[in-house]
Amino acid sequence: HTLPTMAAGRYTGGLWVGSYVKICTHQWLDERGVAAVAPPAARQAATEGMEGHRRAAVFRLSRKQLA
Repeated sequence: HTLPTMAAGRYTGGLWVGSYVKICTHQWLDERGVAAVAPPAARQAATEGMEGHRRAAVFRLSRKQLA
């Protein structure tokens, strides 16, 4: 049978093992990064109703201030 690729197989090379691998990335913030990112992240999370994310941002900010 034929896969519905809209003819993309002609120029992409089709499937390969990387098509089935889940990529996980991690990002790290130093104290300056936390100070810059946590307040807007907490506001956005609160606006979107994501209480756990809001609390995590507030926690990281308070932990930074205690240090």
